[in-house]
Amino acid sequence: MKPVHFLLFIFVNLFPGNLFSQYILNGSATKLNCNCYKLTDTVNFVSGSVWNSRKTNLDSSFDFHFNVFLGCIDPWGADGIAFILQTMPTSLGIVGSGLGFQGVSPSVGISLDTWQNLELNDPPWDHITIQLNGQIVHDGNDLAGPTTASANSNNIEDCKWHTFRITWDASTKILAAYFDGIFRLQAQYDLVTKVFNNNPLVYWGFSAATGGSFNLQQVCTSLNPEFVALPDSFTCIGNTINFVDHSESFSAIKNFYWDFDDGTASTLQNPPPHNYTVPGAYLVEHIITGADGCVDTLEKIVNIGSKPVPDFNLYDTCTGKFLGVADKSVSLFGAPFQWTWWLDNNFISSDSLPSVYNLSLGAHQLKLAETSAYGCKSDTITKDFSIHTTPVVAIKANNACIKQPVNFAGLQIDNATNILKWNWNFDGRTLNEQNPVYYYLDGGIKIIHLTADADDGCTSNDTAVQILVEDINLSAGKDTSVQLNKPFTLEPSWSGHYNGMPAFAWSPTVGLSTPFGPYPTVVLENNQQYYLTATTDAGCVATSSVKINAFDKPGILVPNAFTPNNDGLNDILKPRYNGIKHLVYFAIYNRWGQLIFKTSDMSRGWDGNFNGRPQGTQTFVWIINAEGFDNKTYQLKGVITLIK
Repeated sequence: MKPVHFLLFIFVNLFPGNLFSQYILNGSATKLNCNCYKLTDTVNFVSGSVWNSRKTNLDSSFDFHFNVFLGCIDPWGADGIAFILQTMPTSLGIVGSGLGFQGVSPSVGISLDTWQNLELNDPPWDHITIQLNGQIVHDGNDLAGPTTASANSNNIEDCKWHTFRITWDASTKILAAYFDGIFRLQAQYDLVTKVFNNNPLVYWGFSAATGGSFNLQQVCTSLNPEFVALPDSFTCIGNTINFVDHSESFSAIKNFYWDFDDGTASTLQNPPPHNYTVPGAYLVEHIITGADGCVDTLEKIVNIGSKPVPDFNLYDTCTGKFLGVADKSVSLFGAPFQWTWWLDNNFISSDSLPSVYNLSLGAHQLKLAETSAYGCKSDTITKDFSIHTTPVVAIKANNACIKQPVNFAGLQIDNATNILKWNWNFDGRTLNEQNPVYYYLDGGIKIIHLTADADDGCTSNDTAVQILVEDINLSAGKDTSVQLNKPFTLEPSWSGHYNGMPAFAWSPTVGLSTPFGPYPTVVLENNQQYYLTATTDAGCVATSSVKINAFDKPGILVPNAFTPNNDGLNDILKPRYNGIKHLVYFAIYNRWGQLIFKTSDMSRGWDGNFNGRPQGTQTFVWIINAEGFDNKTYQLKGVITLIK
């Protein structure tokens, strides 16, 4: 506890109720703390009231400030709170819709009603009304209202504290009510004469009640510390702040205390102008003590900003480029919020970093001044710099073949710079000579990048070109058999990266309709092997060969035994097909008729395994169904012995 707080505490506790007003509690009302009372808890069919023990003289005006809490239950909360002027300090009216006010007479009540009772002609929203003598039915005899209790919402059972102000002007006989600082209603009525039989001395207090529904309902005599820091809650080091009290209290405020969080304090309502000597965030405490001895505290942050120190670095000070600016500014408290840039004494930008492009050759000057988020202004920093010539380069390159040397040339286009270094980038790999040689291990579109560094510190803009690295995958076709003196078309296949159609050449020319093109026609009298060469437009070459067997009629040869022992000899059982155009199936069965192997691919054979397991020495049956080039169907059957 801070020393001054401790003195206030002693003062309040050494001089209790004999100096301050006391309150009389009835029904369910209980005291919560120095100036707050709970009228009802969250239970059914109770009412509570609290009355100031000292009478108020209605021949004098009053301005009472309270804080009220209507509960957290909506829409099933009930029933509400009433401010009452009456002649008996023990009065407590009917529970439920009566709000503890019904039946209290003589009296005047200002009710905050949170439950719609249709039999009382209540509106559907939480409402405020001025009524007389405990009469709660809205029958046209209300002094004022009903109207919405809050100007901003139909619901005041919102789990929040609200301000409730009651004023009485003795000269004009006007009783008025305000909710959350906004005027709600008033009545001009001679209370002393017409209600209290010319007796101006009355008790004031609050009552509340619950019925079949309930809510937590509380009231406090207002003790609301408040202040403003002028001209604002933030400023710069060296500037003065005026702290002005705006507190609100039910009665006169007895004591004021300020703690400025810098080791200084004040007991004045409005302290002298204050000046902080160190930047930072200060937690200012404003403590008030009411005439009834109650104490409350408000804390607010006051930010004292420091003076920014502007700084920046420059790079890319070359022709044809955006000027590179790197911020180096600092501020001890309060980040820069506004920037002012001048180029050659002309304002150019209020952004954090300016955008400056393509400055002319020669000397220039850049200036910066800053203002922080707390309005603190910096000095102006000035930096001189020069713009130099940016080199201009180009790339010379042609399409190429994979795994062959590709020659690149770096060309200097400008004649105003001296290039010291060439910077090539090939798919992430870098080289630094002017005319490099590079090898590509795969084909496709390749993008090459080049920059160059000149002796004036400038680097050229990135230059890029695209080339095609060609590759071709070639197959002359599957080895096959053809019928003697019958035309047959060769069917090669190819793929890869290249432009247009490759050039094809076959050799030897025996039996060919043409040695050029991909699909020549063949007429053979003997077996022949052909060689195929494909050449791309970049000169990339691929070769392949195919063997053609010539026969006088179709036939199929199946060995009668094989030895799948992985010695590389006779390990696969594969028929030899002569003049067979299409294999329907080649199937193998064991001696129990179980299918062991089946294929329609003439290039496949059986390796002696079934379901991944090697078979032992035994005899198997094979069946072949195929179609020949003569368009006849051939179905053959035989046995084969597997030898281990």
